[in-house]
Amino acid sequence: MMAFDRTPSLPPTLDPRTVTELRAVLGRSVAERNHTDGLRDLLCRATEEARAKGIRAEQLLIILKDIWYTLPEVVSASSADVENALLQDLVSRCIHEYYAI
Repeated sequence: MMAFDRTPSLPPTLDPRTVTELRAVLGRSVAERNHTDGLRDLLCRATEEARAKGIRAEQLLIILKDIWYTLPEVVSASSADVENALLQDLVSRCIHEYYAI
């Protein structure tokens, strides 16, 4: 008889290359105080990857927020107003792209 495995399984996550690209694009967005043109294409690819891996929309938003809040540009920002507006826009865009078919 096999013993029950109590090791929690890690939730699926995005490919490290996708995370690296997201960090770069989002860092530019914060620096320019506006989302760059490349964000939409990257979000399309990230949401396709998430759906293929079984990552739910809520999990993807957590991944994006984790990336966002660890960006040096966000950590060292003097004003949170623009960064909060950019984050809200990012969340809206992500939800839109996740459910777009």
